[in-house]
Amino acid sequence: MSDTMTQSFRTISDEAYRDLEEAVGAENVSREPGVLDGYAWQPTINDDPAKWVKRPVAVALPASTEEVQAVVRACNKHGLKFKAFSTGWGVYSGPTYDNVVQVDLRRMNRILEIDEKNMYVVVEPYICGAQLQAEVMKLGLNCHIIGAGPACSPLASATSGWGVGWDGVYMSYGHRNLLGAEWVLPDGEVLRVGALDSGLGWFNPDGPGPSLRGIMRGSAGALSGLGIFTKCALKLYNWPGPADMQVEGLLLDAKSAVPGCLRFHLCFFPDRPSLAEAVYKMGEAEIPYLFTRTAVAAYIFTFAPHLLRRIAGTGPLRDVLSKSMKWGCTVILAGSSEDEIAYQDAVLRKIVDDFGGITMEATSAPAIGSMVLMNFLRVTAIPMVFRAGGLFSTALARNETWDTQLDWAEVGEEIKRKWIERGGILDDLADNPFMALYENNCWGHCEEIFQYNARERKHLESLEPMFVEFSVAAMEMFMEPLSVTDARLREIISPMMGHYNAWQKRISQTLDANRAADTGMYCDEVDFDLSKVEPSVRERLDRLVRELTWTEEGPPGEAPGGSSST
Repeated sequence: MSDTMTQSFRTISDEAYRDLEEAVGAENVSREPGVLDGYAWQPTINDDPAKWVKRPVAVALPASTEEVQAVVRACNKHGLKFKAFSTGWGVYSGPTYDNVVQVDLRRMNRILEIDEKNMYVVVEPYICGAQLQAEVMKLGLNCHIIGAGPACSPLASATSGWGVGWDGVYMSYGHRNLLGAEWVLPDGEVLRVGALDSGLGWFNPDGPGPSLRGIMRGSAGALSGLGIFTKCALKLYNWPGPADMQVEGLLLDAKSAVPGCLRFHLCFFPDRPSLAEAVYKMGEAEIPYLFTRTAVAAYIFTFAPHLLRRIAGTGPLRDVLSKSMKWGCTVILAGSSEDEIAYQDAVLRKIVDDFGGITMEATSAPAIGSMVLMNFLRVTAIPMVFRAGGLFSTALARNETWDTQLDWAEVGEEIKRKWIERGGILDDLADNPFMALYENNCWGHCEEIFQYNARERKHLESLEPMFVEFSVAAMEMFMEPLSVTDARLREIISPMMGHYNAWQKRISQTLDANRAADTGMYCDEVDFDLSKVEPSVRERLDRLVRELTWTEEGPPGEAPGGSSST
């Protein structure tokens, strides 16, 4: 992304532009430079200090599956590429080539069906989490919202990207909630995934025959690199609270009445083993409605960054936050009756007590309960993570067991501590994990958040070396680093993970013979300058390449015929 300022600006031919006008209507397509620049501004998770991605040659706003097909076919006809986005959160939404038509799906903004009895919803791409939740709560239902916030598209994370939420302990994970999808392929044909293709409705995302979900999304999604999703069905869950959550104010000023069916607990434990085992017990008891482990200092840095800066300079208070209150978690309970919520509350207190912890029930505390309720239920506090420095990034190793994720949190903390001491990122006391559970602790998620100031050259110069160091640490733990989705390290990492990107390229070639999709975020590879990486980290990376690279026979250490050579 760092070469965007040196790229020349390409224009679209009049003939191609006329075909786009015919596809969506003249009022819904533009090639005006000012409009196009608005789509090139993508600062979030962008390593380029200029904060711009490549400018598209045109932008088209289709309103239906048929119009999406027409736009895709026009791109195929004229040798252009397309890149679609739903609500457009992050640099992943922008073009990576110079001849891209940006497909803005904001006109596809309908909830098509809510099946109250069978607990699913059918949505178009531009429906966001907040809109969907507000509607389904009226029917006693709720939906999964990812940690990126309520402005994000549930369709996007379920079909094309990723994202985990605090509600995952009860409401699972986007792509595991998928019950079917309508998919415009890179050649303009439509594929309907699951039972929908047989005319049987939106109840099963697989078959008949082999599942396509591994191809269409896999671990992290193709980010429009394999086509455009125009509809999908998503599973819904029970909501025992009121049909209309009355909220006054925004963010820190937000206040809402806490329903009697909810309990909000802050739990703290004396050490890591106690926390780990207690959380396993919570999952086994199937009581959390929302769950997160986020450090107290991280909460303060998000809501009151100036306060944490003052605390960071005081030894005793710093120790209280980073040591005495280190092993904590936040749990929200939800019950459909007074007896159920009382039972859940008693079980949680018993678990906390069994493992030597304490819990503070803060549901009715005026300064906490009423302010944080919707910040958790609707994830509205997430935009405040930008407040401390203007931008943030994250280091995650893909989903694993809870114990493994606790390991990753400690590894990430140590890496961050080193860069904080060097002045490479902002000081959040280093321990800033965003941790969540899936499906009653079936497995867990952890990413280490770090904030930085894009106006500080030292911060910008730290990003790529940190990116590599986090990736190396994840590979050493045999976890999947976030960099598998990044063209800069994909070429290095793919051979150590079964040559996954070779398979992605084959899938792309099969479905997209004309190379009409922008595959920069899906399967492209670019050379990466490792000269900024510390020699010791580079040595660790080289060792991993030697030891973990797959051969034609299979994984490292496997002899021909499948038997181990060790």
